[in-house]
Amino acid sequence: MATQSIGSFSYSGANSLLNMSGQNGTQQAGKTSPFQSGKNLRSQIRAQIDDLLKDVPKGSDGKLSFKDIDDYREKLGKEWDESVKADLKKLGVDVEKEFPLSWDASTGKLTVSKEHPDKELIDKYFESNPEKVEEFQKIVQLGKMTRTHEQKLTPQQLQKSIQQESVAWWYEDNSDPTSWFKGGGRLMSNTQAAYSGLNLKV
Repeated sequence: MATQSIGSFSYSGANSLLNMSGQNGTQQAGKTSPFQSGKNLRSQIRAQIDDLLKDVPKGSDGKLSFKDIDDYREKLGKEWDESVKADLKKLGVDVEKEFPLSWDASTGKLTVSKEHPDKELIDKYFESNPEKVEEFQKIVQLGKMTRTHEQKLTPQQLQKSIQQESVAWWYEDNSDPTSWFKGGGRLMSNTQAAYSGLNLKV
């Protein structure tokens, strides 16, 4: 597994990706440079990272580890599952059956697969409960952060407690801007509790 120092904040690699992602649009518009677009995208990513990290429980010294982020994501996911299943069960949905959920980042909608017999009921539930969609989005984004640090850090580094700002810098430097603003999905079942940062076909 490739590893990277937590204390190393070289932005060259991230800058290249950010600049490339904004290059096509800025060339067509002719108003801003690729570098400016990259900086704007980086600012958006950093703002979301800061917002996600602010609620992660920290130690008495104000520090946190990447493992703390994993534990927080798992806790949120479990609470979300239990709450949504309880609500859907009251509406008559068979929550024992698995059903894939998909959050579309472009529309902000959370929907179940087209094949599900209770699709209309489930989709309407999420339309009526936007806070559940926001929570789902938060869990998906935390999942993207989890996959990023699992791929780049050693188990020892994951356990190390550091300042929140340093954690945010690391994610800003290592997050893939081409996938950060994409949607995500969840295969909801009695036995599985895995959230995905990839779009699911619904």
